Amino acid sequence: MKAKAVLTVLLLGFVAVSIAVVIFREAAPSAPAAPADVAAAEGSTLIVYYFHGNMRCATCKSIEAYTREAVEGGFAKELEAGQIEIRVVNVDEPGNEHFVHDYQLSTRSVVLSKQVAGRQAEWNTLDRVWELVGQKPAFLDYVKGEMNSMLGSGAP
Repeated sequence: MKAKAVLTVLLLGFVAVSIAVVIFREAAPSAPAAPADVAAAEGSTLIVYYFHGNMRCATCKSIEAYTREAVEGGFAKELEAGQIEIRVVNVDEPGNEHFVHDYQLSTRSVVLSKQVAGRQAEWNTLDRVWELVGQKPAFLDYVKGEMNSMLGSGAP
């Protein structure tokens, strides 16, 4: 009977500590968002992912090529400085499956991931790339505009 009482006290203590931790985390003031120039000084990087699978159609290859062109043509200095990276990822390869869940991918996609101090701060799936792939200038403008928005800057 004594063991049951000890176990009950331990479980109640665990629950009390868990509740206290949750309350403390919720009550702690959150830090204000850092301006773009401060974030850059803290090691901010924008990763431009193009996710594809083993089977690649002509449209998928165009989306990758146009995405590269938008990034390389509009953000050459940032690429060279390491502030922007392009990563092409085959989600069908072992070890890459988690990206489908992480970014809620329903098809081959372009995703922007802002990393601050080595951790993802925000991300955005560029859903309109499929709609705009037949309109190259609009596609390039769309990708550049979304990147500028994520970077918190104006025109490229």
